[in-house]
Amino acid sequence: MPPTHLLPPDPLAVVLSAVIRDARLDIHFQPLIEVDRARILGFEALTRGPAGTPLHAPLALFETAARLGRLVELERLVVRRAIRRFKELNLPGQLFLNLTADTLLATGEQGTLIAREFAQLDLPASRVVIELTETRPILEPERLQDSMRSLRELGFVVALDDLGEGFASLKRWMDIRPDFVKIDRHFIDGIALDPLKQQFVRSILEMAATSGCTVVAEGLEQLGDLTVLRRLGVPVCQGYLLARPCADPRSVLHTDVDALLTPEHRRRSTDWRRLPPDAITSAAQLARRSHTVTPKLSCQAVVDMFQRDEQLFSMPVLDAANRPIGLLRSLQVLKRSAERYFMDIHEKRSCTALMDAQPLIFDAGTSLRDMSEAIASLDDRLMVDGFIVTRDGEYFGTGRSTDLLKAVSDLQVHSARYANPLTLLPGNVPTDQHLDALLHEGGDFVAVAWDIDHFKPFNDVYGYAAGDDIIKLCAQILVSAGDPELDFIGHIGGDDFVMVLSSADWQARLQQVCREFDRQVRPFFSAEHLALGGYITLNRQNQESFNPLPTLSAGVIQVQPGMFDGVRALSAALAEPKHVAKCGTGPSRYFVDRRRGIGDAGRSSLMGLLESVG
Repeated sequence: MPPTHLLPPDPLAVVLSAVIRDARLDIHFQPLIEVDRARILGFEALTRGPAGTPLHAPLALFETAARLGRLVELERLVVRRAIRRFKELNLPGQLFLNLTADTLLATGEQGTLIAREFAQLDLPASRVVIELTETRPILEPERLQDSMRSLRELGFVVALDDLGEGFASLKRWMDIRPDFVKIDRHFIDGIALDPLKQQFVRSILEMAATSGCTVVAEGLEQLGDLTVLRRLGVPVCQGYLLARPCADPRSVLHTDVDALLTPEHRRRSTDWRRLPPDAITSAAQLARRSHTVTPKLSCQAVVDMFQRDEQLFSMPVLDAANRPIGLLRSLQVLKRSAERYFMDIHEKRSCTALMDAQPLIFDAGTSLRDMSEAIASLDDRLMVDGFIVTRDGEYFGTGRSTDLLKAVSDLQVHSARYANPLTLLPGNVPTDQHLDALLHEGGDFVAVAWDIDHFKPFNDVYGYAAGDDIIKLCAQILVSAGDPELDFIGHIGGDDFVMVLSSADWQARLQQVCREFDRQVRPFFSAEHLALGGYITLNRQNQESFNPLPTLSAGVIQVQPGMFDGVRALSAALAEPKHVAKCGTGPSRYFVDRRRGIGDAGRSSLMGLLESVG
């Protein structure tokens, strides 16, 4: 083998040297879009090598740099170019930067130098999201965790890229606890037709809800996939369907993309189990991961962070157990730091000297109503700082007061448009949408169609006002019997109601409805009618007929995956057991149609297969 100095130069090494020396890089930006709000969250910076060279493609460029030991050098150059271009274009939101573990480990203890460089480029650390890409194995995971922790303490946001593709991405998630998790495009492309991919995304969303991070779906290219992602509850999407990478991107959505995200589209994907007009929205839904600090951070460091970032209004202070002990408010911090001698005395002391030790803190399960009442009593000056959300006492996220007020407003508008005006329960539209979503998801649930028996004669005897009161009583009993986290109650008109039960003890809940209605309806009747068990009215032929007192009856079907192809088929199937239930006598009752899901040879008479409960 000839000596190294006699070997011909590596042509790719020559091109790479020229790229790095002359900074010959093109930076393109692709937006990440919050699909429920139809707005741009931020932009991911994507690198292209010089056109017409073998290193134009990103994969070739970065693989070559890694092979030649110049990956860290190249990535640092990319970061500087991306930040400058992001600032030149005056793009909104956050800048997402891809970095390998090599660069993050090489940073070591130089986090302060990085923050200073960012400050010189006039981009606050809070607007920068460091995406850890796992295209290369991570050989020193503990050092990597330390590096990520240091960046976080300096105000940077952290993301885990390509979840599902890397070397150990799920373990890395547990170790790093990122603010964003980006699901690899493999699990997004074609998700509308792949139940296994849907289940994978559901699992990621559940984990994200527990850890308090935001999920991003990458590689979105098909409208059908967008519809399914909305229904599953993925908050942020990125892909060609919404926008391609561009060297000079728009700072607002294109008209055609905005049309995909109109309120009408968003309503189709709303989870009516969690958002019926009278439902309680929890604080967890409003929480977002934000910049946090520890008591180890000095007063001077905190003042510097607020001065660098005009959009940074507050930062929670967490103890060693990840529990909030206070809140640093921008206005308060900057005002106190300007006081005479304050910084001279406290410059190097803990930032706890500047924090509000009694911030507004909500548990993740706090209801929207309780939150809005607490916010309403706040001093107007504190409204902009928002609130802290905890789960089991530990930090879960930070919420903005503006988001809370918008959520309250959305519920009010939603209720006014779709609620039944008498009971304020979801009407036909949300009930059909909720059932349609469950049928498409392929889950098990119990569908129940309720009806008040002998209602018209009661209206004729006692008047429509008393009739309305019985309908409202029925609504209250149904709501009380359901689990607000699992079950859905709809009022589809007149004296007809629908229950959609996911609770395991659904039969006990139906029995509770029957029992409570028969008990609570008694005060509506006179003593004479109670003694007789009914009353006499004139029928349409002007003849006297005896009418029993009102009771409830319901048809019930245990729905399994693939049993019905749509809401119309399910509604038609419910009519038969409901009719059988109404033919019964005595107290309130329901019938369960147990024929479905078994072969024709095993079918017998309807009454033999239906269960009556009174």
